[in-house]
Amino acid sequence: MINNILNRSSKEATYLKIDTLQDIKYINNFNLVSEVLLKWSKLKSNKELDKIISAMSEIAFYNIKLKEERDNMLDIVSEDRADKLRAVQRARKAEEKLNKI
Repeated sequence: MINNILNRSSKEATYLKIDTLQDIKYINNFNLVSEVLLKWSKLKSNKELDKIISAMSEIAFYNIKLKEERDNMLDIVSEDRADKLRAVQRARKAEEKLNKI
């Protein structure tokens, strides 16, 4: 069981690294697109371009919301796992005390 927990922690660390790399790629790509759109907007604004800029803003806020929800869910799962591990450890200690009696 301890090996299972250690492997899970290692997997979680790997997922965190992957998630961080994906965040960096998303931010870089979003910044690139935003900079080009703003540049075009300064050169000559039109209704279609304004709609695209507005849509990009909505996409950004939606992605932020999804990431926050996912991060909160992962925090809750992590806390639940830690609570379960502590409960198992307490049960083992209690069992050891009972066996000594």
